[in-house]
Amino acid sequence: MRSSVYFAAKRTRAPRQGFPVLVTPEIDRQNRRFSLAASAGVAALGAAAGWLYPPLWFGLALAPVTYWFLRRRCLRRRAAARRPFPPEWRDVLERRVRFYSALDDTQQERFRQMVSVFLDEVRVTGVRTDVDDTIRVLVAAGAIIPIFGFHDWEYHRLGEVLIYPGAFDQEYQTERAADANILGLTGLGHLRGVVILSKQSLLAGFAETAGAENVGVHEFAHLVEQEEVDRGLPPEVPVEVVRQWVGYVARELAHPSNRGVGISDYAYTNEHEFFAVLSEYFFGSPEVLRAKAPALYDLLRKLFHQDPAALARHVPRARHRARPNGPCPCGSGKKFQDCCLHAPAKPARDSES
Repeated sequence: MRSSVYFAAKRTRAPRQGFPVLVTPEIDRQNRRFSLAASAGVAALGAAAGWLYPPLWFGLALAPVTYWFLRRRCLRRRAAARRPFPPEWRDVLERRVRFYSALDDTQQERFRQMVSVFLDEVRVTGVRTDVDDTIRVLVAAGAIIPIFGFHDWEYHRLGEVLIYPGAFDQEYQTERAADANILGLTGLGHLRGVVILSKQSLLAGFAETAGAENVGVHEFAHLVEQEEVDRGLPPEVPVEVVRQWVGYVARELAHPSNRGVGISDYAYTNEHEFFAVLSEYFFGSPEVLRAKAPALYDLLRKLFHQDPAALARHVPRARHRARPNGPCPCGSGKKFQDCCLHAPAKPARDSES
């Protein structure tokens, strides 16, 4: 999905390495057995080396170090998932994340555990702006929604999410308003492992009145592409489905047929943006997408191993509309009528590629 070329060439499923976000008892047992076997091997080598050359007996001390090294990540994730979920975080999910609200109790518990593990491992840093619990939880939600259907998955390279106060330009500056038209970016090169998001756009994507656009989902969809190129497909996604997607994207970019269903023109920039924008629509307006483009919706359903349109039936309908004199849904602190109500549409998000 990162690139049509990559997946056209990859006919076999590449093995995924590492732990899934949530460590099951079975995975924990497997890791413990592997760690014990590896440390026992190190101890045996240390003993053999010490027998041949006594000063090398110190190699036995490497056995417990090996065990700890191989167990540390698994144990840390288990501890993070079991940690009591802060009430403030739960309130953010219940008030702002419609996807979460549509899940049943068991799925909501799993979602909360994934949020806990994500925020335990990934830093969320404000750049010229403050970052509170709301921002951190919404970042985690944007990362988890696209991968919630996968049980053996993690963002291997992701280390930090930078939050800018608003849109920024190609040099990551926010002062030059005329050039500041980037709302989010998934870094490559020297920024590999970093995602940059506009705080204003992140809040707007999870507002009660939000439509399909969600910068968090968009940028983490780009990261899903990168992960699948580097690490292979998740077990839930058949290779044949990816081949169908590759063919569909090639045909659609060459001869657009779905512009009339409300998909942003920015989707047709290239295959990467097509996937990211369609991911926003798939999770943000699933019922509309399924009604207007059922074949496309079905293909995305197989790619993500999720059916958000079925979930959408369980989402409580919004009872209120944004009032012109009320606070703007984007979180700027201004009145809606003085901020986004009459603001011209900004260009869609950009991403380094």
